[in-house]
Amino acid sequence: MTTESDTHAVRIVPKAVWITAAFVIFVFLAQAALGRVPVKIDGHPRVVGVGDSIAEIVAERPHDAHPGDLLAASDRHVIVPGGGEEVRVRVNGRSVPLSARVRPGDLVQTARGADTLEPTIEETRAIAVPTEVVGTGAMVTMAAPGSAGIERLVVGAVSGDVVASETVLPATPMVLRRTNGGGKMVVALTFDDGPWPNQTGKVLDILKAEKALATFFTVGLRVKREPELAKRIVAEGNAIGNHTFHHMDLTGAKPDVLRREIRGENDMVRWVTGTTPKWFRPPMGRIDGPAYSAIKAAGLRPVLWTVDPQDWRKGAEASHIAKSVIAAAKPGSVILLHDGGGDRSQTIKALPWIIHELRKKGYEFVLLDDLPSAPKSRW
Repeated sequence: MTTESDTHAVRIVPKAVWITAAFVIFVFLAQAALGRVPVKIDGHPRVVGVGDSIAEIVAERPHDAHPGDLLAASDRHVIVPGGGEEVRVRVNGRSVPLSARVRPGDLVQTARGADTLEPTIEETRAIAVPTEVVGTGAMVTMAAPGSAGIERLVVGAVSGDVVASETVLPATPMVLRRTNGGGKMVVALTFDDGPWPNQTGKVLDILKAEKALATFFTVGLRVKREPELAKRIVAEGNAIGNHTFHHMDLTGAKPDVLRREIRGENDMVRWVTGTTPKWFRPPMGRIDGPAYSAIKAAGLRPVLWTVDPQDWRKGAEASHIAKSVIAAAKPGSVILLHDGGGDRSQTIKALPWIIHELRKKGYEFVLLDDLPSAPKSRW
């Protein structure tokens, strides 16, 4: 027998269900209207745009998932972060592309993309001509031109790193020979790194008083700053040689740098003094094949030295400088001293001593052109 209360209970249940369903539908419609839908990404509830693709979701939260990296073929270091495979994605347990679009309630799982190795390519390159310097003299001439070699390389297409190499044809060295002049009792005084205020003038005063000549290997920047000293060097019968524009080591330098340093100094000396250097002394005495070729192309003759008292060293004393030069000098010697690059007061103090003692031994002081070993033509 059905009571009134039972009938009332039966009527309440469908009404509650209807209210719940209506609420769910309302929420769904509201989310759709607002353009946002609920999903779970890697176990965390998220609200995303209706119809968003996985790629768009990942782009909004790049810290949640990352593509793999692109690695160097040589040692597998990272060369392009994020340059590997795309983020891996599963939606509701199924692998999908990043272009897939989410639906309300989707369970999205992401994983870091795999790293990938850069591709490699084969190249054939020239092996630069090495340089071998032989002998101990001051004058530098080319004994053999040398030749470039050939090597086959496997390199990373992105990094350019060498993965493997094979020499197809070995290079042969350019041989530069240092030669000495002998016989005549003459020596050449040379001064590097000037002109220098309060120093080059004092050296010139001594040379003038002693009636001795010298070759000054000037730096272009110093000539620009001290043009009157450069003019005086030439006016008093001395010679100016090329020591580059910025006093830089030319070994390994690019061709345009070589031209700028060598020709820049030549042009500066010519502009200030009206004369053009004939001789070139490489800073630090360092020379290689390309530098030699650039010197030759500029019409210059390279020269080093045979006597070096290292007057540039901190603490060098006049007595040591003078004794070193006097003991080492031989017929045809090229003596290296400095009038610039720092405090050269001890060199200036030693200079009269050097001139007097070598003259007692019968030596005459000449310019480089007058040494027995000096080349008489430009190469």
